[in-house]
Amino acid sequence: MHLILTGGHSGLGLELTKMLLNQGHQLGLILRNEKRKADAIDAIGASDNIDFFFADLSKQSDIRQVAKEIISKWDVVDGLFSNAGVLLEQAYYSDQGNEMHFEVNTLAPYILSRELMPALEKAQNPFIVVTASGSAREINNWSPDIPDLKKPAKFVKLTGSYRYSKLALVMLMVHMAEENKHIRIISLNPGAIDTKMARGKGAPFFIKLLRPFVFEAPEKGAQRVYDAAFGDKYQTHTGIFVSSKGEIQHIENKLNSRHLGQINAAIIEEE
Repeated sequence: MHLILTGGHSGLGLELTKMLLNQGHQLGLILRNEKRKADAIDAIGASDNIDFFFADLSKQSDIRQVAKEIISKWDVVDGLFSNAGVLLEQAYYSDQGNEMHFEVNTLAPYILSRELMPALEKAQNPFIVVTASGSAREINNWSPDIPDLKKPAKFVKLTGSYRYSKLALVMLMVHMAEENKHIRIISLNPGAIDTKMARGKGAPFFIKLLRPFVFEAPEKGAQRVYDAAFGDKYQTHTGIFVSSKGEIQHIENKLNSRHLGQINAAIIEEE
């Protein structure tokens, strides 16, 4: 299979890269720059089964351009793993004027999925798997506030912009699944995984205290992502959320036309 993966150079994504290579897949890793390519090669070695593509996922024009490059090189994409994300210590804003968690964690996977749709549609059994967080119960009890995601009135580490950007991502992918029933689309919570993100400035102090005791190795999260794509349990489902325990959960909370209009307004279309 020809598979695209974001965030495949470190942490959970790196372990997923190793798994997919071991299974003989052709991978397209979307990385920010040559430095991250070097990091990936240092970790896994050179491989004829990897094509490297470059894009800053906070820049919508980069996402569109890299999608064009992928389609030009591959023509068919069998699956997309949107794994890259950010967990930041304060509010930063993208070139498009969106708070960075909303830009990278919510909009980037959505735009990349849309732009790769022509190549996915040519595959026999195409899929999209996005790395999210939380639970179906949490999502179903949440009232989306897209303007606050775009520009938070108050920034809160982890439980604020990051958390809500991931909940919005799940709802957006459920909407995409309803609009593209021929493509299997799954969001999942990989669990609390010990990565650089969990150790970074965006992680509150209590996370750093808990990390050595309750966080799991990246291999555990990677296996859950892999299973969501290839496990027999999920082959006939789309528009679902998979819990960290592997349970299939359905999202009843839907984005309405106002939400979708606000999200589309945050996407800067090229002239």
